[in-house]
Amino acid sequence: MLVLAALGAAAVLASTQTWVAAAVQGARPVTVPGSAAAPALAPLALVLLALAATLAIAGRAARLVLALVAVLGGIAIVALALPAITDPAAAAAGSVTVATGIAGSASVRAAIASATATGWPVLAVAAGVLTVVAGLLVAVRSPRWPTGGRRFRPSVARVETTDPVEEWDALTAGDDPTAAPGHGEGDGARP
Repeated sequence: MLVLAALGAAAVLASTQTWVAAAVQGARPVTVPGSAAAPALAPLALVLLALAATLAIAGRAARLVLALVAVLGGIAIVALALPAITDPAAAAAGSVTVATGIAGSASVRAAIASATATGWPVLAVAAGVLTVVAGLLVAVRSPRWPTGGRRFRPSVARVETTDPVEEWDALTAGDDPTAAPGHGEGDGARP
């Protein structure tokens, strides 16, 4: 869980930094932040942070679903960040258009004299790959983790009472004093 949280935080951090530095003919250099090169990266990384927190309270079946989401999220992070490494000019095209007013992919490519990627998209790709590995480990190892649901079930048998103080105590223990006997006693049933 902590590894997934750290990887999500690394991806969020990477998305806030400069990913590409582009030299544009006849204009000042353009720096492209990760939020412009891969706009979906930060929200996706925040989903991974929430996923890591959810693993702590999830049941066995939910953990497998969350592991699948982590694997898919890691693949998506790699898919979002890899183009900035392989084709920095394409990643810088939107920011160059905003900075210079030049539109059209051919015109923008002609205006970019050089474009180099920084190390931040590499960090994002690494975080994505490690997220895939962590998701697979969660899928394999999580069935042996203890479940957190038992602590929310009442451990003592419910006693019928009309005393308001005892009814409040029953509510605190997670029992519904208004439920009929045999209903709502920690089994998830509604009265």
